[in-house]
Amino acid sequence: MTSPSIMFVAGDVSGDVHASSIIRELFADFPQAKIWGIGGPAMQAQGFSALLPFEPFNRMGFLEVVAHLPFFLNAKKKVIDEIKSKRPDCLVLVDYPGFNMPVMKAAHGMGVPVVWYIAPMVWAWKKKRAAVLGKMASHIACIFPFEVDYFTPYTSGVSFVGNPLSESVLFQRERERFWNHEGELTLALVPGSRRQEIEKVLPEMVSAFRELKKRFPLLKCRISRCGSIPEGLYRGAMEGTGAELYTGPLKDLFCEVDLALVTSGTATLEASLMGVPMVIAYKTSLVTYSIYKKLVKIPFIGLPNIIAGEQIVPECIQDGASGEKMAEKLQAFIQDEGLYNRTIFKLKGLREVLGSRKPSVEVSKIIREIIGAPKES
Repeated sequence: MTSPSIMFVAGDVSGDVHASSIIRELFADFPQAKIWGIGGPAMQAQGFSALLPFEPFNRMGFLEVVAHLPFFLNAKKKVIDEIKSKRPDCLVLVDYPGFNMPVMKAAHGMGVPVVWYIAPMVWAWKKKRAAVLGKMASHIACIFPFEVDYFTPYTSGVSFVGNPLSESVLFQRERERFWNHEGELTLALVPGSRRQEIEKVLPEMVSAFRELKKRFPLLKCRISRCGSIPEGLYRGAMEGTGAELYTGPLKDLFCEVDLALVTSGTATLEASLMGVPMVIAYKTSLVTYSIYKKLVKIPFIGLPNIIAGEQIVPECIQDGASGEKMAEKLQAFIQDEGLYNRTIFKLKGLREVLGSRKPSVEVSKIIREIIGAPKES
């Protein structure tokens, strides 16, 4: 098979980025392959063909999804119809379980092999999904070592493939950080990649910086901008603060700063692997948060704390994610050298837990085995 057809569905920014490296590997193995589906600019930069515009997929929260339900229903139908008509040699579903679970069920019913990359967090909520994936996915590629045990009762087609963030920072030059009691430090604000979460949390993050700036006049700030979000949304919030707007890769930003205030998500793990002391923030609608509280039964919301099994860095959630409270947590790092250095040490310990496997290589190998195709010479 010299020209395999491989369909991907990745519906958010992180999935787009993580899938792009797999697509790069696949095209290196099969230059004539047809690789298409749902994906964003990072995947398209590798030669991926998009079936639908990407931006409308990148939404989170119960109310936000319900408000755009017609779009998601139509998109799901189009994806399933595409699978039925094109019959890909392999379907790769990247995270995004609310959309991808019914797509997987449809593909399984058609006899199309499914690789699920970045497994649903069954260890946090909806544990019954583990049995469904075990039955219907040809292979489940987990990005945390402890996840494998949740799926092995239902399938032998599961493995830990490494974490994509470990791969992306593996060769990153690390900046040595030194505590400074006068606050002559640089703070990164990372409000997320979705407009609705940025609108909720960025004003509070900026408020936290304003509070700290009063106490530590030498403190500097850089605010990470997601490229798909209008610049004006950031400029309005940061006006008069002296903060700098940053548009480059997060791993480069984390290499240059001394501490961070980060919205809960994959960016918190990226900061951890770069050894950046941080405060994790999470703020959403009251309805979404109420649903979250009923469904999620784990003590932490931040990935560094979940992986470590203890609170390494503070979490400011919902009402606790106010500028005043986040400033208080950040101030502890500035005032306490021991806390600052202990936190760096514990964060770096997560690297050993995640290891050095490259998901781009491991997942492309799994896909090759499923479609039964050797590399093109």
